[in-house]
Amino acid sequence: MTIQWLIVLIFALNIGLIWLATFKNKLSWYHSLGGLIFSFLPFFTVFLNQPHFDIDFYWWRIAGIIAIILGLAILAWTKKHCHPLELVKAGPYALVRHPWYLGLIFVWVGWWWLWAAVYSFYLGMFILAMIWLQAYLEEKLVMEKKFGQEFLDYKHATGMFWIK
Repeated sequence: MTIQWLIVLIFALNIGLIWLATFKNKLSWYHSLGGLIFSFLPFFTVFLNQPHFDIDFYWWRIAGIIAIILGLAILAWTKKHCHPLELVKAGPYALVRHPWYLGLIFVWVGWWWLWAAVYSFYLGMFILAMIWLQAYLEEKLVMEKKFGQEFLDYKHATGMFWIK
């Protein structure tokens, strides 16, 4: 289980490096690489030696596949409406403030359910907590400063990850 904690630590370190690359104009070359690590590192946790949930494994797989499909649909929908230089309020952004993170969360959780990997699922909760913190800090330190009252009104009207 030590290797799983190492993956969680690498994930947290990666978020910090992405912040440096994006907002401090240091390590600018790392932004794309960091995004790939951010998106794909949680998938590797299921391949490590660990116990698996035994309760009705068939339904874990069905739920996992549904979550993955839903997450991929959210990601595809978000990609159509994403524009990094303006405050987007159309498409999935009309419903939630962070549809990209939400899509990734659905895909990751679906993947963990599909494999029914115990440590991956539990350590995944730490990864999800880091995603929430990332989104919260992004809003407080970037979006509120960049867009001011317009973002605060948008924030009041929409949920962070869930529809209000």
